[in-house]
Amino acid sequence: MNKFITILSFTISSLFFIACGGEKNPSGQTGDNDTLYGEVLDIALNQEISDLDPLLLIDGYSVQVSNQIFEGLVKFNSKDLSIEPLLASSWEVDKDGLTYTFQLKKGVFFHDNECFESGKGKEFKAADVAFTFNRICNDSKSNYAYNMLKNKLVGAKECHNSQTINEVSGIKVINENTISFSLIKPSSNFLHFLATPSLAIVPTEAEKNGKLEIVGTGPFVYTQKSNQKAKIELERNPNYHLADEKGNKLPYLDGVTFHIVPSSQDRLKQFEEKTLDIITDLPSQSIKNVVEKQIADFESKPPKFILGRYPELVSTYLAFSTKSEPFSNVKVRKAIAMSINKIDLVNIALNGEAYGPALNGIIPPSVSNYDYESIIGIENNVEKAKKLLAEAGYKNRENFPSTKLFIAGNEGQTLRVALDIQKQLLSKLNIKTEIVTLTFTEKSEMPFIPDASMALNAWLADIPTADNFLNIGYGGYVSEKSDISSFPNTSRFENKEYDLAYDEAISTLDDTKRKELCLKAEQILINESPVIPLWYNENYRLFQSNIVNYQPNVMYIHDLTTVRIVDLQIPKSQVQ
Repeated sequence: MNKFITILSFTISSLFFIACGGEKNPSGQTGDNDTLYGEVLDIALNQEISDLDPLLLIDGYSVQVSNQIFEGLVKFNSKDLSIEPLLASSWEVDKDGLTYTFQLKKGVFFHDNECFESGKGKEFKAADVAFTFNRICNDSKSNYAYNMLKNKLVGAKECHNSQTINEVSGIKVINENTISFSLIKPSSNFLHFLATPSLAIVPTEAEKNGKLEIVGTGPFVYTQKSNQKAKIELERNPNYHLADEKGNKLPYLDGVTFHIVPSSQDRLKQFEEKTLDIITDLPSQSIKNVVEKQIADFESKPPKFILGRYPELVSTYLAFSTKSEPFSNVKVRKAIAMSINKIDLVNIALNGEAYGPALNGIIPPSVSNYDYESIIGIENNVEKAKKLLAEAGYKNRENFPSTKLFIAGNEGQTLRVALDIQKQLLSKLNIKTEIVTLTFTEKSEMPFIPDASMALNAWLADIPTADNFLNIGYGGYVSEKSDISSFPNTSRFENKEYDLAYDEAISTLDDTKRKELCLKAEQILINESPVIPLWYNENYRLFQSNIVNYQPNVMYIHDLTTVRIVDLQIPKSQVQ
């Protein structure tokens, strides 16, 4: 066990000093290293992707793939998550904080694709930016990309709600390389949202008959031979616009293949057989077994395998349908919150596979410079829970309606947690719960939680800020029409005081005031309990030691532009 703990403490910093090997530079550049290029990186995903259209992205698995194909005006630095230029070379914000003017990078081309004349990718221009945002706001259904813009961008709502307005009035194409956005009010996170994959730029020619060609400006190109249920194959973009500090064209890899491998045991087997280079989302017991089984592969010099354990910008929670009985009653929601022992849930049902139980709020410790411990969580107190149910009209709990708990997948961690919640509610409160299993895609596409139901959800932050986690309770996403999606507020929770604090938080440019407002809103969310935070997530990542420049982070950002696969020679004396 001591060896296992020691290996968990490995960092990837040592990887950056491994000697290089590979194929000749295919770019014709004159950099001083001609052994940078070659190889295909194989990454495992444990769920099939739902869609690659930026407009429709709502899950972390699709995001990991889409990020390689499409790009936004700005991006997150993969190390510290700061904002950097990407398709925009620079930008200015007026003194009122209401107008953002972007100078676009010249010489950027979209991937070659049949949607373009002669199949050759055209140069990226301001018209493509305007088309992208108009497309988001013209979409007939509410989508998450639109939800990011509707309360920020002047004219977004008018465009979305009108049959005759097709262009957002707050977007101005100044010239082919300059574009501006007018905001309704100042925003602390507008640039952050521009870095998300949902607001990535697509060309004007890409959409035909309501369907988008998967073509962007990113480092890798989507191939038609991809089977999205089995694997997604991407090839190097030979015309990519970025280069390294020595002038060598990026990316270094010939391609990236994402393999859909639901079983953790199958992922481990393929990793050991070297058909996979990187795997994530592994149960701790599986990790323990592989380390103990192949300890020599971790201890060799250089090691064959590298293992890391990382906190994530992810919280897992139980969500209620708040528009119908019994969960429209806050006393019922709080009673269930009081009855769930989160410490036991993490230690027993999860086998410790978490950063820790969510004893405070929904915002995890991995959000930097946020006082998450000041949030007063709901105590674990079964007797108080029973009293609350009695006050809500369910004195003996015998007349409590049978409820459904929706989950994605029917094995592993998710099912263990659902069964544990089911057991706790029955034994402590006599509440009967039916577990309903959906595919990951089916659950992701649920517009909201059905009446008299609960759902086991996880929120992966779009941006590395506290307010992003508060999205899941923001009433501005809830439509008056019951059949319109309220994502990410699938509970359809509405509270005027909460919404006011949230709106002020994302509007103020004062960092201290913003944190205070986020804490205020979060405490309301916990007190009203439309969601019950269960645990804060972490992730095991296992990768072959010949993978260099791979940068894990608390978000699911795979920046693969400088990743390489090198030739490591392990001395024969260390081979067993």
